[in-house]
Amino acid sequence: MQIFIIIVVAIICLGFLNTIIGPKKNPNQPHPIKPIDHTQFSGFVAAPSLWVNGPEKAFFSALLTHLPRGYYPQGKVRLEDIIGVRKGLPYKDTQSLRGRVKSRHIDFLIIDRDGRPVLGIELDGNSHQTKRAIENDHVKTALFAAAGISLRRVRVGDDFNHIIAKIVTELSSS
Repeated sequence: MQIFIIIVVAIICLGFLNTIIGPKKNPNQPHPIKPIDHTQFSGFVAAPSLWVNGPEKAFFSALLTHLPRGYYPQGKVRLEDIIGVRKGLPYKDTQSLRGRVKSRHIDFLIIDRDGRPVLGIELDGNSHQTKRAIENDHVKTALFAAAGISLRRVRVGDDFNHIIAKIVTELSSS
């Protein structure tokens, strides 16, 4: 009888340990996606434009006009698509670092014909003058520097054609 009690207690303890420790979930496995109610699709619409203001539209037009052959402008690119987290870091560190890039974007990205990022461009208008925006700008600048990608900040109101001419000269000489 005493052996039976020991076996039962051991089974209970193992079950308890399995509940606490449990099988480890694969951190790379995506979370299950709930099925969407098809009536919810009527709640989606296409954005009228990627450009949220006139300066962004004007800068993009100037880029299209002046960029040399083999360079392509991209708009509103997620930083996570440009800047990755170094492989081999502990999962917790990877997630923490990924959090610094995953919800940010760059106004414009110049890529070469192989899709490699060559230059990031941020338009800095009035919205970039708050304390929080300045801190965010510093983070973005530091992320690009850490990744070894040039970042150019352009003040709204500057002569876009003149700035892009400088950029073209730099691209042509590299």
